[in-house]
Amino acid sequence: MALVIPTLAVAQLKNASGNADLTKVREANKKVTTIQCPFTRTTKVAALKDATKSDGNFYFENPSNLAMKYADGEVFVVTADNVSLSIGGKTRTLRAGNRHVEDLAETLLSCVKGDVNSIDGTLKSAKTQGGNIVFNISTDMKVGRNSIEVIELAYAKKDMTLSTLKLVEKDGSYTLYQLNDKTLNKSIDAKTFEHAKAKNKGAKK
Repeated sequence: MALVIPTLAVAQLKNASGNADLTKVREANKKVTTIQCPFTRTTKVAALKDATKSDGNFYFENPSNLAMKYADGEVFVVTADNVSLSIGGKTRTLRAGNRHVEDLAETLLSCVKGDVNSIDGTLKSAKTQGGNIVFNISTDMKVGRNSIEVIELAYAKKDMTLSTLKLVEKDGSYTLYQLNDKTLNKSIDAKTFEHAKAKNKGAKK
């Protein structure tokens, strides 16, 4: 599972009414204009013994620009009107009217912006764990042939920005994103969020 992540324009997190931690995270992140930092993606397939790790640099510009640039050359970019994935010099436009991709990309943006309430799911728990506020959300998000069942989010108490995002599939497979040494509110070159020219006309639905 490469990058996986959700708009649900009218979605509303269930069982979240009056949760003070959700409010703290949302309000603090309204002051965040950009985030840039090193990050690690850990992918574990349930049928395989070992997890795989990939490192890179993470960039976010509020409200809708996001880029993950991996050391191995993989690049994932989200903008208001497009989602693209570049691997091995080949670029695919992923959005192209694909509702699953749109939902995934918008949820990722919601998580990074601290807008947890807009995720289509049910809040199962909210707790303080170490230096983080951790939310556990059940959902049923389709990603191709797979389905995301749990979203786990951790926000650093010191600034309320996203520290980790974990997407767990029904079979136990997961993808974990860890953001490290974050720099906030520093200008990011607009070219960072440019999509490479796609080699295809769009991913299949």
